[in-house]
This record gives sequence, structure tokens and C-alpha cells, in this order.
Amino acid sequence: MPSAPPVDVPWYVHAFDRTWLRVYAERSDEEAERRADGIVGLLGVRAGQRVLDVGCGAGRYARALMRRGLRVTGVDLSAELLEVARERGMTLPNAPSYFRGDMRRLPFRLQFEGAISMFTSLGYFESPEDDLAVFRGVRRALLPGGHFLLDYLNADRVRATLVAREQRQEGPLRLELERRIASDGHGDQVVKAVRVRDHGTGAELKRFEERVRLYDLAQLDALLRQAGLEPVGGPLGDVDGTPFTPAAARLVRVAQRS
Repeated sequence: MPSAPPVDVPWYVHAFDRTWLRVYAERSDEEAERRADGIVGLLGVRAGQRVLDVGCGAGRYARALMRRGLRVTGVDLSAELLEVARERGMTLPNAPSYFRGDMRRLPFRLQFEGAISMFTSLGYFESPEDDLAVFRGVRRALLPGGHFLLDYLNADRVRATLVAREQRQEGPLRLELERRIASDGHGDQVVKAVRVRDHGTGAELKRFEERVRLYDLAQLDALLRQAGLEPVGGPLGDVDGTPFTPAAARLVRVAQRS
């Protein structure tokens, strides 16, 4: 039997591990490679410059950017995902460097020409003040004029297309998903309960609950400005320049440190 999720420990502390990577198997190195040129263009960085990957997970974007000549530092709270990141980068020349830490307390100052937060690696916390702390840390880490690229979920699309219950197979795993919208006093969150079972035996391997805050464009822009990061250009629906609409797959925002 799997151990129950720790009591009174935030979900993001224990959810991100090798099983989580299998749950989100579509978020692969190939997917990162397809999006990497768009990221580089939006950041306005060039080979040899430094990029901070906030919430880097297993490092798929860090590796893709490194292959384009950038010097990448990844930060994540999950020791297990950072172990995977290092394993997958062992054979690469000039592999990214990785740092384990809480993104709300980034230790860097004036070190990077660019920073990224990909695949909704934000909005997990108890209060918007926590996300503001992330943005303030990104600002401190950037050099003047440096750009921050935020790749977030599209709250309008999430609300319009929410599937309450779903089952699907990922290789030897059966995933059982339940989704709902809930309010915590600071606004709405999308809540997803995940059960992972062995497809053959039905035995439960892991269960956890994700909670991600549903920020709209105006709310994200307000937090960025409060942190000293000024949004530039219009919002996008993906890093390839797709225009943002209520039906867009993503909400991509670029902001600049003054």
C-alpha cells in the first residue's frame, strides 16, 4: 500500500517525484525543444548569456536552452526531480547547474539576463503574497533590462473546459483524476485529485491533490508590476507568438526588470 500524503504538509512538497513525471509524460524533452526557440526570442537572450529556470523540475527546458548556447541555472524544491535533471544532463557538454531551494526565497542578485517560469510552475501557495515573493526574487536575480517569461495556465479556458472526472492510461499506469474549482478566500483555485494505480493489478501506487491559483491577465500583470517587473508587449497564447484569447491553451507574459 502507498503511504498517505503527509498531514499538514503542502501538496507541492511531496507531489513532485518520478511518478509525477509519468503522470505528465507528455511534458517531454521533445515538447521543450519545440518551444525553446520561441522562448529565446521572447527573452531576447543570445548564446553565452545566463538564464534562470524557476521551478525547473526535471530540467527539460534547462537542457533545451543549454543546447542553444545559454548558461542555465535551474531552481526547484524537489530533490527527486533535480536528481532526474542531473541524470538526464550527464552526457551534455556545459550541462545546466541546479540548485535546490524554495522559489519564494531565491538567493540570486543581478546575475541573469533572462528568467523563465514554465508549465504553470507558480500559483501553488497559500496566498498571492507568496507568488509576489517569487516575482520579487526574480527581479533581484535579473540584471537591469533583463526579461522574465511566465508561462501560465489560461484561467478562462480552465473554467470553460473543466472535466470533473477522467481516467486514462499512461504506459503501465492508470490515472484517476477529479477536478473542481474552489475558493480559499484569496480567489479561485483549480483543485485536481490524482490517484495513480497499476494498470494490471489496480493497486494504488500514489495519490495527491494539486491546487493551482486561477489568475487572470490583469491579476498577473498587477503582481508583476508590484514586484518591479513591467509587462512588455501583449499577452500571448503560447511562446510561438500565438495571440492570447479566452480559448488559448496558455497565458504567456513577458516582463522586464527596470
